Amino acid sequence: MLKKIFFVIFLLNLLNHCDYKPIYSNQNKINHKIIITSFTGDKDINDIIFKNLKKNSKEKSKEIINISFDTKYTKSVLAKDAAGTITDYQTNVITLFTIIKGNNSENFSVNEKFNFQKMTDKYEEKNYEQNIKKNLANSIAQKIILRLASTK
Repeated sequence: MLKKIFFVIFLLNLLNHCDYKPIYSNQNKINHKIIITSFTGDKDINDIIFKNLKKNSKEKSKEIINISFDTKYTKSVLAKDAAGTITDYQTNVITLFTIIKGNNSENFSVNEKFNFQKMTDKYEEKNYEQNIKKNLANSIAQKIILRLASTK
């Protein structure tokens, strides 16, 4: 009985001192002031990325990161039926980022794609496409925030 109690206490003590950290724990711990110097491309996508970056910026921080980005949104035909009528589309958002932190400069791109089927109602399809754009922009913004949080 004493061995069991000792074993349980030892196991709890061992687990308590484990250095576990979730992968995304640093995502909301950006300690930099983010300044968007310029952005070009699709207005809707750029506005969402801009708002997400500003929301995660620490205005009182002394460390400044300058970001400029260019967004290209394309919608292409993915499939047609036997009659030649479009059935599927693919949306593609490519965002080229330039990050300047101190004397260091980094360029990289983020590419997001989404496939969807054509709808019979044009109004619903337009609204659905706008929701897709918002989701892709939020995904791109989260990727850049995660990248900024992981680089020190």
